[in-house]
Amino acid sequence: MKPPRWLVALNLLFAGLFVVSAVIQYNDPDPGIWIAYYAAAAVATLAALHLRGGWVAAALVGLIAAAWAAWLWRDVAGHVEATDLWRKMSEKGGKVEVLREAGGLTLAAAWLTVAALAGRRRR
Repeated sequence: MKPPRWLVALNLLFAGLFVVSAVIQYNDPDPGIWIAYYAAAAVATLAALHLRGGWVAAALVGLIAAAWAAWLWRDVAGHVEATDLWRKMSEKGGKVEVLREAGGLTLAAAWLTVAALAGRRRR
């Protein structure tokens, strides 16, 4: 059973966003881990709908994102606000970077969950 076109389009959009996220990590203080994660998220996103059993990869990468995000959220909860996302990191310190990282991982976990569930239903 083929997934609906809108789901395939969203899947391609998110895969592209994960690739862009990996590319823009080059100037991050710790780029290697983030480039690897977002590259894995892009591959897992595509695998979920286009490869038999690809939903397992999406589920695993999504679980990693969810656990990692939860770990980071506990460091920023109550210390920074959503409006701090648009501030320079120098204005609020490293907590702004952690907030951005936690947010990115949360979005990745959410999409990878959708992709994994859609891919699993396909089989």
